[in-house]
Amino acid sequence: MEIKEIIKRWKGNQRYTLKLIEAMPEDQFDFKPTSEAKSFRLQCSHITTWLRTHSRFVTETEMEKLKFKTKAEVKAGLEDFFNQFLAFLENTTTVDLSQKVKVFYGQVSKNFIIETMDNHLSHHRGQLIVYLRLQGIKPPAYVGW
Repeated sequence: MEIKEIIKRWKGNQRYTLKLIEAMPEDQFDFKPTSEAKSFRLQCSHITTWLRTHSRFVTETEMEKLKFKTKAEVKAGLEDFFNQFLAFLENTTTVDLSQKVKVFYGQVSKNFIIETMDNHLSHHRGQLIVYLRLQGIKPPAYVGW
């Protein structure tokens, strides 16, 4: 995949993910569908923290580890991730992304890690959609590009 296509995908990820988070009212941010499930807030916090920490394998820089207590903090942390990650992508090449690095699941290309990040984000966005629907909230229309 070309860099411009990867950037387009991640800009779509940014728009759609932030719309999903915005759709849940602050007073319902702690909603949990079952006692053993994460709350909407914790799902959002997990998405943000995981992307911020996992991106280090691609960018070779660590983002500050933050704790998210409010909807605004989650959104700010996620926007910061997307802005930094997109800036990295704007200044890299497909050759750079083919470089292999060691992560806890093996020796893989940076491009593979980006795909893993995208997959993980999609998984949790699907959960957010279910949480919104369980609260009677219509999720925003899908944005994949």
